Amino acid sequence: MLIVFRYKFIYYIFLTFFILLICGCAQNIATGERQLVILTPEEENDIGAREHPKIIRSFGGIYNNQILKSYVSDLGNKIASNSEMPNIRWTFTVLDNPLVNAFALPGGYIYLTRGLLSLANDESEIASVIGHEIAHVTARHTAQRHAKSTLSSVGLDILNIVVGQPILTNAASIGLQGALSAFSRSEELEADKLGIRYLVKSNYDPSGSYRFLYRLNELTKVLSKNERDFISSIFSTHPKTIDRINASRVNIKDNSLEIRNRKLFLNAIDGMVYGDNSQHGIIKDNNFYHLDLNFSFETPKNYQIINKTNYVTAFNKNKDVVIIFDGLVNDEGLSLLELAESNYSRSNINSYKELIIDNKLAFSFKEKKIIKYKGKDYYRKTYLINWPNNRVWRFSLLVNPRLKMEYENEIDKIAESIHELSEEERIIGRPKFISIYKSKKGDTASKLAKKMAIKENQLEIFLIMNGLNIDSNELLPEGTMVKLIEN
Repeated sequence: MLIVFRYKFIYYIFLTFFILLICGCAQNIATGERQLVILTPEEENDIGAREHPKIIRSFGGIYNNQILKSYVSDLGNKIASNSEMPNIRWTFTVLDNPLVNAFALPGGYIYLTRGLLSLANDESEIASVIGHEIAHVTARHTAQRHAKSTLSSVGLDILNIVVGQPILTNAASIGLQGALSAFSRSEELEADKLGIRYLVKSNYDPSGSYRFLYRLNELTKVLSKNERDFISSIFSTHPKTIDRINASRVNIKDNSLEIRNRKLFLNAIDGMVYGDNSQHGIIKDNNFYHLDLNFSFETPKNYQIINKTNYVTAFNKNKDVVIIFDGLVNDEGLSLLELAESNYSRSNINSYKELIIDNKLAFSFKEKKIIKYKGKDYYRKTYLINWPNNRVWRFSLLVNPRLKMEYENEIDKIAESIHELSEEERIIGRPKFISIYKSKKGDTASKLAKKMAIKENQLEIFLIMNGLNIDSNELLPEGTMVKLIEN
C-alpha cells in the first residue's frame, strides 16, 4: 500500500509540474511562436525595477552627461515605438563603463556602455544595438530565461522530494542556473533578426547591424593580439561574431534606407570619456591614480593591473603574487588594530606592526593560516592605511607560500608606495576622451592615428573606430569627421 501511495504521489507531482509547463506557454507577439513564460508583464517590470540599481552599481554607475543620456533615450524610444511593445515604459541607460557591452532586463530596461558607444560610427549602428536589446525583451527572452530558471529549480526540488536526497550539490545547482541565464545561440540570432525589423520600421540603414558587428570582430582580433580584456564577457557568450555578421547580411532585405545620422551621433559623443574614468581610477604605466580620492600607488612593471568596480587587483605572470586593493569606512573611529580584529580572526593575526606611510598611520599584519583564493593556496599579509575622511585603504597581499621570502620585499614596496597625488600626477591621471576632429588638407589615416593617445595599435584602432577601410597613406577628404582619443 505504501508503494502504491508513493507512486501516486510521484505521478501527481510530475502531473502538476507538466500542467505548470503547459499553462505557462503563450504565443509571442514578436516571434509568433509559443514559448514558456510564467511571468506577467507586471512581474517582468518588477524584476527589472529591482535589478536596475544593482546593474548601475555593478557597472560603474550612470554616465553623467545629460546630452548623451537624452540622445540615447530619444533614440531608444524611437526604435521601441516601432516594436511590438511600444506602450511599455522603456528605460535606456548609458553605463559609465569602458567595456564594449549592451544588455537588457525584463520590463524594458536597456543598457549600453560608453565603451560600446566609442566603437560605433553612426546612429544606425547604435540603433542596431538598441534594436537587438529591445528584441530580447519583445521576444521575451529575458522573461523566458527567468521561467526556465524557475522551472529548473522546481524540477530539482521535485526530484529531491521523491528520491529523498539532493541529486545535485548546491554548487552544481548554481552552475545550472548560470548556464540557463545566458541567451542561447538561437535567441541571439533571433534578436538580431527582430532588431533589423525594428531598424527598417524606423527608417534606419539596416546594414548598421552588419557594420557594427564587423567592427566588433575586427577590434576583438586586434585586442586579442595583445591579450587585452576590453571586450566584455557578455559578447563571449553570444554566437561567434562572424556567424552573426553572416546572418545579419542575410536578414537585410532592403538596403535603400539611408538614415545614418553620423554627424548627429559624433556630436553626441564628442568629449565622452574613453577607457577608465577618473571617478573610478585610472591605470597608466602600472600606476593606479584616483583623482577624486586623491591617491596613487605603483605596481612592478611585470604585473598586470585591473580596475574592478569595487577593488583593484594586480598580479605577476604566474600569479605567485596577487594584490587586492580596496577600502574600508571607519566611521566608528576604531584604531587600526581594532579594525583588523573586527575584520579578521583575532587568533589568526600574527606578526603585526605599526608604521608610517605617506605621513599617515598604517598597520600591517600577517596571518598564521594559509588561505584559499581562486583554488590556490596563499600566504596573506595585509596593510591598513589611515586616510582622510574616515577612509582606510587596504592592501591584501597574497603570495605563493613557497615563495613568500622571495617576494616579501616586493609586496611591501607596493603597499608602501601609496601617497597623495602631486600636481603633476593629477595631470597624468586625467582620463582620455573622445574628440571629434574634421580632417584638413593633407591628412591621412597614418598621420591622424599618431594623434591617438594610446601606445599600441594606433593605426588599427583609429581605422576600426572610424569605420575606415583605406590605405594608411590615402588622403582623407577635407572635412571628414573622425574620432580621436586624446588626454
